[in-house]
Amino acid sequence: MPEHTPLVACFGEGLIALVPTSTGPLEDVRTFERSLAGAEWNVAIALASAHTPSAVISRLGDDGFGRFLLSALDEHGVDTSAIEIDPTAPTGLYVKELGPATQGVLASSMHYYRAMSAATRITPALLETPAVQRVLAKARLVHTTGITPAISDGARAAQDALFAERGDRLISFDLNWRPMLWEGREDEAREVLGGYMARADIVQCSSSDAAALFGTSDAAALRAAFPAPRYLVVTREDGSVAFDGAERVDAPALDATVVETIGAGDAFAAGFLAGVLAGLSLAGCVARAHRLATRVLGTTRDHVD
Repeated sequence: MPEHTPLVACFGEGLIALVPTSTGPLEDVRTFERSLAGAEWNVAIALASAHTPSAVISRLGDDGFGRFLLSALDEHGVDTSAIEIDPTAPTGLYVKELGPATQGVLASSMHYYRAMSAATRITPALLETPAVQRVLAKARLVHTTGITPAISDGARAAQDALFAERGDRLISFDLNWRPMLWEGREDEAREVLGGYMARADIVQCSSSDAAALFGTSDAAALRAAFPAPRYLVVTREDGSVAFDGAERVDAPALDATVVETIGAGDAFAAGFLAGVLAGLSLAGCVARAHRLATRVLGTTRDHVD
C-alpha cells in the first residue's frame, strides 16, 4: 500500500461471531463456524481490502477468542497495534440465528454475550496510551458508530473525547441503531446519537435506523435535520442517497446475489470512506461503496473476505 495513503482509525468493539452451519432455532443447531464481527472492525477490514490502510482502536480479552480476532485482522492487513489486552475480562461474542429464507435471503437474528467484556471497559485512558497515540497521530480519519457509546459509560466518554480532540482529523459516524442497547433510554439515545451526527464530517445511516430513531426515512428531511456534516449518506434496500453539501446523488443498488444482508452496511461505509480519502467525486464514492457492499451480501460472514 502506498505510504501516502491516509490511515483510517476505527474505534469500537470486536466480537466473535458464532454462525450456524444450518438454518433453524438455536436449540436444533449442532455446529457453528467462528468468525470476526463488530461494525467498526468490519469497516477496517473492508478498507484494507480497498487498499486504504486501517487500524483498530479497541480492547480484547487475554483469551483464545481475542487471539483469533487479532490474527484475523492481521491476515486482512489491518493494524492491530492500538488494541489493548485485558488480563481478566473476556472477549465478547454473539451467536447468529439463521431463520428460513424469504426470496433467497436468510432472516437472521443476533444474540449478544458482551456484558463485562474487555471492550465494555474502554475508557478515555485507552486513548492516552502510547500505542493509540501513535495510530491517532498518523490517522487522517477516525470512524465511529452509535454502538460504542451504548456498551458502557466509559466507552461513551472515550468516543466523546475522540470528537472533542479531533484536531485536523475527519470524523466519520455511522448511526448503527441498536435498540436493545438503548432499551428504556430512547430519548437519551436520540440526543446522544443525534449529537454525534451533527458534529461528524461524514455521516451514514440506513433509512430504517433513521425512521426508528428520528421518525423519518426521507433523505431530504434528514439532510434538513443534519445540515452540518459535509457528507450525509442514507442507505435503502433499493439503493442510496448521498449529499456533499448541497449536491445530491441518488444511486440504485447493484444487482448481486444476496444470501444475508448483515455487514453489508459496514462494507458500504468503508467503500464510501475510501472514495472520500481518494478524492473521488460524490458519485464515485457512492459507486465504490455499492461495489464493496456486494462482496458481503453473498455470504453469512459479516465482513469482506
